[in-house]
Amino acid sequence: MSSRFEKHIVKEGVMERPVRKAVHLPTNLIVAGEKHSGFVINISGKGVGMFVLNTTFPESTINCTKGSLLKLEVQSTLGVYLTLQCRIRWLRIKKSSSKGMTTSMGMEVIDPPPSFIKLIKSLL
Repeated sequence: MSSRFEKHIVKEGVMERPVRKAVHLPTNLIVAGEKHSGFVINISGKGVGMFVLNTTFPESTINCTKGSLLKLEVQSTLGVYLTLQCRIRWLRIKKSSSKGMTTSMGMEVIDPPPSFIKLIKSLL
């Protein structure tokens, strides 16, 4: 097993998945021409996990399901924004009376550009 992978126990058994690094990188999720700010909470060579900050982020605006393609701008540790094409792997919208609505999602990065690969290598 490579050091870039970890074992992940699931109902079906044990599978390998890319190692994730906990981060806090500012990001913009672009949906229907609108930017929704948020932050990446974990990152790997294959994708990102993130939260959308805007608690008024409407479910109808995202109109996305697993497999939908979205554009994501992630601020690197050097302050430069990297534009990534991503595919939604999972999406979770929670509604609560105290926080309004929180949106989190996991996304696969499609054809990661060299700048993203360089960022990953600097973090892992």
